Amino acid sequence: MQTEQRGAANPVWEFVSEPTDLVLPDFSAFTPDHLRDACRRAIEFQEERIALIRSAPEDPTFASTTLRVGEAGHPLFRLEALVDVIEANLLTPEFSEVVAEVSQLILRARLHVLLDGSLFARLERVPTAGLDPVDRRLHELRIRDAVRAGARLDLDSRSRAGALSAEIESLTSAFTRVLRQESADRALHVTDPTALSGLDEAALAAAEREAEERGVDGWVIPLVNTVQQPALEALTDPDTRSALLARSLARGTERGPGDLRGLVTEITALRAALAGLLGYRSYADYSIDAQTAQSPDTAGGLLSALLEPARERCEQELALIRERFSPDRLDAADVAHWMHRLAEDETGLDAEAVAAYFEFDRVLDDGVFHAATALYGVDFSERRDMPGWHPDVRVFEAFEDGRVIGLVCIDPFARPGKGGGAWMSQLVSQDGRTGEKPIITLSTNFTQAAPGRPQLLSPDETITLFHEFGHVLHGLFSDSTYPSLSGTAVPRDFVEFPSQLNEMWAFHPQVLPNYAVHVRTGEPLPVEDADRLRRARTLGQGFRTVEYLAAALLDLGWHSLDPGDQVTDVLAFEAEVLAATGLDSLVPPRYRTTYFAHIFGNGYAAGYYSYLWSEVFAAHAAEWFEAQGGLDFEAGSAFRREILAPGNAVHPMTAIIDFFGGVPPIDALLRRRGLDAAESGADAAAESTSAAEAGAVPEVDTSGAGSPDDEDAERVAPDPRGD
Repeated sequence: MQTEQRGAANPVWEFVSEPTDLVLPDFSAFTPDHLRDACRRAIEFQEERIALIRSAPEDPTFASTTLRVGEAGHPLFRLEALVDVIEANLLTPEFSEVVAEVSQLILRARLHVLLDGSLFARLERVPTAGLDPVDRRLHELRIRDAVRAGARLDLDSRSRAGALSAEIESLTSAFTRVLRQESADRALHVTDPTALSGLDEAALAAAEREAEERGVDGWVIPLVNTVQQPALEALTDPDTRSALLARSLARGTERGPGDLRGLVTEITALRAALAGLLGYRSYADYSIDAQTAQSPDTAGGLLSALLEPARERCEQELALIRERFSPDRLDAADVAHWMHRLAEDETGLDAEAVAAYFEFDRVLDDGVFHAATALYGVDFSERRDMPGWHPDVRVFEAFEDGRVIGLVCIDPFARPGKGGGAWMSQLVSQDGRTGEKPIITLSTNFTQAAPGRPQLLSPDETITLFHEFGHVLHGLFSDSTYPSLSGTAVPRDFVEFPSQLNEMWAFHPQVLPNYAVHVRTGEPLPVEDADRLRRARTLGQGFRTVEYLAAALLDLGWHSLDPGDQVTDVLAFEAEVLAATGLDSLVPPRYRTTYFAHIFGNGYAAGYYSYLWSEVFAAHAAEWFEAQGGLDFEAGSAFRREILAPGNAVHPMTAIIDFFGGVPPIDALLRRRGLDAAESGADAAAESTSAAEAGAVPEVDTSGAGSPDDEDAERVAPDPRGD
């Protein structure tokens, strides 16, 4: 698709307005004004072309209407992907305000098209009888998206729906910015070295560097996104553990610029109102209707099926800790530490010693890349001459049969201005019409080793790298006609399937020996340690599953409000939802409400269940691969062709059922998590034939909902410029 250049040279507009096959933009040349100008041009481009489509005298066709609507919005589509990469990896104070501004403008421009009554009427008149399946799906999804935005409402209601969506987007953007600063401010500052007993040399060095960067003495332990903090496993001082968990739990819960309760109140009330306007009982009904689960009852049914097995296993784990270690206390701040001790005791595995076998480059080249090569026939070569958005970024070309099929940009280390956690993005989506190949990004937050030290990964970080690379492969192997259907542009509760599946290769006997060698001696990881690593994956799964289920049910609770409801006491509502689950209060949810970025900032509203839903498919597929011989090229090629390549050009559940011969049951998930041995609950759960078996979501009383009182209203005042 060609677009004309207008006005002064603008590197952002140049990147988003023309096909740029396998060319990275010059991020260092970008300014806030470039983003604003590119956004203005992209909106004008869309408006001009939509006007032509709307006023065309001939009868609408797929080519003259559906395709041209997509082409009109393509520069905005590309700009949004670019802005997402900047926001996630480079949100400096200079760009914070403009990113929020441009994101809001992009959303408004998209809604303007979706809610255009005459354009929608024209789209509905497009004949579809003779379309091929992919073209028909593109058209049907365009109609669906417009209807879900409110296109079938009357004019006043359409306007209200657009305003609600824009306001929600603005508030979720504010939530992300405030949370990032609040998490940074809540870091634990320690001046007594004895308080950090148990931390290894690398962790201490990282904490010391963090303190130096902040201009304070001693050590600083920054907070990661989750309630549980990595340092809790190693710290031996109970008081330090308590202080660290307290700072984690308190994020966003106290008056001041970092208070996020008001934003939660507004976002959830507005989402409920939008859902009601669109004819849904709740935002959960609205959100999940477009996913493979299709309803909150079905999604909640899977969560409910795991409640009893997870609770039983967690109780067994806690009882074993008390019996084996007789700790002086076992509070919420101590559970992760003793779970880690239990895993070491059960397996005889020394995590710090094992990390010496997981040097980052070896894990990447001889582990992650090696598995992809053996399974799918793709090779990777680093392009040191191609800069990314930061000096840490490494760019790799992906090759197949001697031709480049895409770029992979890996940004491994934590730094200020970068989001927490790990993620993949499609900077450029594969486009079958233009021949444009994908540019995929992979970001993690590994702690960078001190100068002269090897960059080692923990076993969990190694699994994270394999997980995120599963997303990379999904985007890289896309073979779709249209970029809006390519790669990971699939329902949210399907997108985690390829990544969770790719975790299986991290410690697999056909992969682990290829990369796990001692960083200094070159000796291979002992066979007994490899076996212990694999066994350790099921240890502590009661604890991990309970914290996940608590968060997933908390998400559904927040998004099950009736239209018109508004929660006035965020923390009381949270406590009520968690009490309704019946789970152990010693295990907090993986995320508390006020820093649940997945659902209030990252598009997973009423969708955190997706990880478990996708894991049903991943566990079943992992056992399928093992039955085919494990790292088998023919099996990988079939999986790539039928599951990864189509993207959203084929309904994901259709692809799953066709490939596996039916909807996968949850039995493999129970085995993967080691919950099949939690006797009574596992037996009951295994009776379910698939992930679609329904169950009850814990009900929560929302009778206290209403208008915010003065105290809550005062707290809805975060600085929108804050990073």
